[in-house]
Amino acid sequence: MKLRKTQGAILCPGCKALIDADEPACPHCGLRAPGLFGFGHIMSALFSGRKDLVAGLLITCTALFVATLVLDWQHVRMFGGFISMLNPSSASLYTFGMTGGQAYRMGHWWTLTTATFLHGGLVHLAFNMMWLRVLGPTVMVEMGPARFIVAFVVTGITGALAGNLYGLVMYGVPYPSIGASGAVFGLMGVLITFGRRRGGAWGRALQGKLAAWALIAFVFGFAMPNVNNAAHFGGAAGGLLLGYFMPRFDRANEGLGVQLFAVALLAGSAVAMLASIVLMYPLQF
Repeated sequence: MKLRKTQGAILCPGCKALIDADEPACPHCGLRAPGLFGFGHIMSALFSGRKDLVAGLLITCTALFVATLVLDWQHVRMFGGFISMLNPSSASLYTFGMTGGQAYRMGHWWTLTTATFLHGGLVHLAFNMMWLRVLGPTVMVEMGPARFIVAFVVTGITGALAGNLYGLVMYGVPYPSIGASGAVFGLMGVLITFGRRRGGAWGRALQGKLAAWALIAFVFGFAMPNVNNAAHFGGAAGGLLLGYFMPRFDRANEGLGVQLFAVALLAGSAVAMLASIVLMYPLQF
């Protein structure tokens, strides 16, 4: 895809109508500067529904998992049991942005964002990606692709924050924490609230199914060792709250504002991870 497009036809980032890239305002929805200085076509393509953003997150989390293994491969725990299979070292995870522990003591608050994209083992990664593959498409269809990104990142942050606060209150320092499970519970919470608001047979079925899944996932979390259940509750609470503010999706109602917010969250997460790498690598290695 061409990085900038200042001439020719593009889809308006606001209403998805076909317009000229150099239009001062969209003639259909009135959005000012819909070409976004040549980058409007990228926004339209990213959030048009044709791009599988769920697959993009799966690939990102998997690639980062491989990167944490490669960075400190000498200290990877290969076979320590079913759960402890292919565990990256703490040094590698801290470098890429694990939250709590040393990161908390150093004041690296931005790891509340980066921790969502990291995983501590093959089984950990597989379970979270399986749930993301199940829940993500429903959120995209019902609320829109940009709102899916917002829900994933924001509830990941609320989950990590809850986990850190719980560790701080109980133990005086947050326990090191990683994983997308807070965001997964957040997506469940979003869909539970959305199903209740939507009503009707589909809304009730969605609410009931997600409530049952969440209960099973909570029980499973308490049954497994070394699981940050506070992060699960924090993610779910963030999702339940977000579900009250996210309207039902159609092609015309996911405006440019939420799209830009989603891009800002992803860009901020990338910058936060780069900051962790720059600051932590010399200390860990």
